[in-house]
Amino acid sequence: MSLNKKLFAVGVPSLALALALAVAATGAGSRFAVGPGMMGGAFGAVGGGGAGAAGTLKPSTAQVTTVRNRVNSWLSGDGFKGFKVSEVMAFTNNDYVAVQDKSGKPAFELLTDLNTNWLMEEPPSMMWNTRYGVMGDVGSRIGPMMGGSFVGGGWNSWSGTGTGKVATTAQAVNVAAKWLAQHDPGERVAPVMGGMGHFPGYYTFDTTRNGKTYGMMSVNAATGAVWYHGWHGTFLRELDF
Repeated sequence: MSLNKKLFAVGVPSLALALALAVAATGAGSRFAVGPGMMGGAFGAVGGGGAGAAGTLKPSTAQVTTVRNRVNSWLSGDGFKGFKVSEVMAFTNNDYVAVQDKSGKPAFELLTDLNTNWLMEEPPSMMWNTRYGVMGDVGSRIGPMMGGSFVGGGWNSWSGTGTGKVATTAQAVNVAAKWLAQHDPGERVAPVMGGMGHFPGYYTFDTTRNGKTYGMMSVNAATGAVWYHGWHGTFLRELDF
């Protein structure tokens, strides 16, 4: 099963357009669509404050749970029966959703938000996930497409092509920690419980600053490349399910 065959974006911001152009440049554009598709209007507006394109207020437990419920509903109705949301992180620009498979293992990552009706695959999951990503196993071999540095966030988030295979979560944490020490010494990799950061073909970790959740980053398992998530905005709230 390939997630890109099920997931289409509705009202997706410029992030998705940039990704679509990048994917098209690799020759895989036909496998990903931006625009009205299978999602339809499944994700209506939640209303209230909290995360979203212009949100700055900390969302309530009910609002974050609504995100979980809507994604779970989409999963069960679009070919991912038995898959469930394991975590929702609300940021000012979007809401991050981690999905686990039927056996409880990390499967893929999504982006949505509380106030509009779009849903898309998280960029590292889209490009690096060897089972559910746009590129499949090809994605694990893609190098940085947009270059740049960590400063400024956004698409200037690539660190480089990495130094080789990363076989364990502990090794991935070490790679991520070294990168942060070089590019943003005040930021740390958050403690990891078990292998929950290990998705097919890559790892994703939360980061902290001054002991508080701050951001996110991913490490490619095949190459060791680091991709800092510069598109989330300010962290607001997190719930595990």
